[in-house]
Amino acid sequence: MSTKRANLTINKYCAFCKYWYDPTNMYISPHAPRQHIWTYDYLAKCKCLKKSRETKGGEICSNYECKIND
Repeated sequence: MSTKRANLTINKYCAFCKYWYDPTNMYISPHAPRQHIWTYDYLAKCKCLKKSRETKGGEICSNYECKIND
């Protein structure tokens, strides 16, 4: 597992997009939720429901809608 940290208020990575099909959210986990910092697997691949192809969790998403509720 290759992990990095991301700030959800700034970064728009596929791993946190609601269109990235990871129903169990197994590739993301909270690091410091109050500061909106999460850990994610940037090499994990899941299907993007908007683009109809596999994308890596670390790709920047052009259709980004955050799946994490504050």
